[in-house]
Amino acid sequence: MKWSYRIARVSGIDIRVHLTFALIVGYFALLFSREHGGLGALFGAFLVCCLFFCVVLHELGHSLVAQAFGVGVREIVLLPVGGVARLTREPQHPWQELLIALAGPLVNVAIGALLFVVALLTFGSPWFLEGDIWQGLGRPSWSGLLSNLLISNLVLAVFNMIPALPMDGGRVLRAGLAMILGRARATNIAAALAQMLAAGLIALALFKLKDPVLMIIGVFVFLGAAQERASSQASVLLRDLRAGDVVNPSHVVLGPGEPLGRLVGLILRTPQSHFPVVHGEQLIGVLGREVALRALPKLGPDAYVAGLIERQVTEVDASATLDEVRRSILEHDGRPVVVRGAQGYVGLLSFEDITRIVRVAARLEKSNALRRAESRRSDAPLI
Repeated sequence: MKWSYRIARVSGIDIRVHLTFALIVGYFALLFSREHGGLGALFGAFLVCCLFFCVVLHELGHSLVAQAFGVGVREIVLLPVGGVARLTREPQHPWQELLIALAGPLVNVAIGALLFVVALLTFGSPWFLEGDIWQGLGRPSWSGLLSNLLISNLVLAVFNMIPALPMDGGRVLRAGLAMILGRARATNIAAALAQMLAAGLIALALFKLKDPVLMIIGVFVFLGAAQERASSQASVLLRDLRAGDVVNPSHVVLGPGEPLGRLVGLILRTPQSHFPVVHGEQLIGVLGREVALRALPKLGPDAYVAGLIERQVTEVDASATLDEVRRSILEHDGRPVVVRGAQGYVGLLSFEDITRIVRVAARLEKSNALRRAESRRSDAPLI
């Protein structure tokens, strides 16, 4: 992810912090400094770092269970709104998704239980029975730190189990439904429920509570559910199409000695987003349209394309389904895949190609559904 920086690596997973994370650190520092000055600012900054360490453990819970099922995890990114673990693909079985989704909240419950024991041993039972846990939330103290972390982990566990995609509770709901109804129908039901909950949350935040943070969460849930539904629909539409059937046999191919100036002319005449570069019969790499356009002002029109090509390419067989191709592209940060058949290199498929095919397939699916509905109406007996 752009503007993110790696701070650690655990089990082959990059843990990265987005540049905007500084905003939440600054906000907490300012919040505590109003009443407690410089000490409060340091406490607020330290507290939010501890909170997000718990978020990292939450995401590692998801990630390590996913790895146990053979699902790769590219990275964990910390954002002001929380953490995101980026899996390279979806789990193969609903029960695997169920366990992966539950792992994160269970980590927060375990952290909360550990903090409870630490606080009990440190302060004794009156710390809980007399309500000091609430009074200490705003104080820059050891008890205040424990209070905030304990409550925050319990809130994280409960909040993430709300049955709304893309939150953990929504994934648990989808996994349970998928065992009975299949993944596509389960996703549609879980996404619809999530969007209804999100709409209610946004309305509550706007008209009742006047809370911008709650509204942002509602928008996040609504858009996340829409993305899950779109991804599921794309999988259904693409699973019966093969890479070799849709790849363009007339795509433009470049030689390594081609000048950038000629490529610019080709870009104006073709919608291709990526160009294969071949030497004789051998594919040696791929050059993206955006890479060429960015390099043109620096290198000039006479520079050869050979110095810009991406030589590490992902290959798929011509018999692979387009759903498999789409997943492969997503796993490799959006880079196009090379399609190979029995006779060797066939062509390229990019994410733009997959998006276009999904759009066309959706229109055809809708058209066929309309035809089937009209056919049923015409066959109905007249009364």
